[in-house]
Amino acid sequence: MDRGAAGRLSSDGRAPSSIGRLSSDVDQALALYSAGFFPMDDLDEAFGPLPFFAAEDRALFELDERTRAHLRRRVRRSLRAGESWTLRMDTAFDTVIEACARPRGEDDGMWITPRLAALYRELHDAGYAHSFEIHAGDRLGAGMLAVLIGRAAMLESMAHWVSHAGNVLVARTLDHLAAHGYHFADVQLPTQHTMRLGARLVSRAQYERRLRAALS
Repeated sequence: MDRGAAGRLSSDGRAPSSIGRLSSDVDQALALYSAGFFPMDDLDEAFGPLPFFAAEDRALFELDERTRAHLRRRVRRSLRAGESWTLRMDTAFDTVIEACARPRGEDDGMWITPRLAALYRELHDAGYAHSFEIHAGDRLGAGMLAVLIGRAAMLESMAHWVSHAGNVLVARTLDHLAAHGYHFADVQLPTQHTMRLGARLVSRAQYERRLRAALS
């Protein structure tokens, strides 16, 4: 969920600039996601085709009860604080994507560039990109950008505005995905926070096998 994290990109992990003859940017993006790549742009290199990458070690959350119970134990204080909050989808997509695109700090880069944000909006219009949101009363507490293809969930980025809401959002989103039959929740590159919550690393080959099964 954070492309700014350290992670090993494959030496041949930059995707080809095109896959066959596809009719639209949405088709191109779906083909690349389905082949195991993810987008990550850079304002200083925002020319030519939008770059997609693969990682040698892919971070993901399993959606079995044991993994989700571990996460709930880790964030139990947050879950108590947000017991009355609600999980919603796609009620604030533009707000979420704009917040996710902002650098977290002065030294952080921007990987959701304007052209990548435009692609996410096209994927949203086509029914693939979504925002998962925690609403704390009448306030948007946290939002997550996700791409859902078949039974594979790619959790792209997250922003929060209310204390504890980010942890509640992760826990509730994983429960929602599990209840709807998704195979895993891909967070691409590991961070200290996602690994503490129970994400695990799988090899590129293992990820691609599991992705094929989720898309079949």
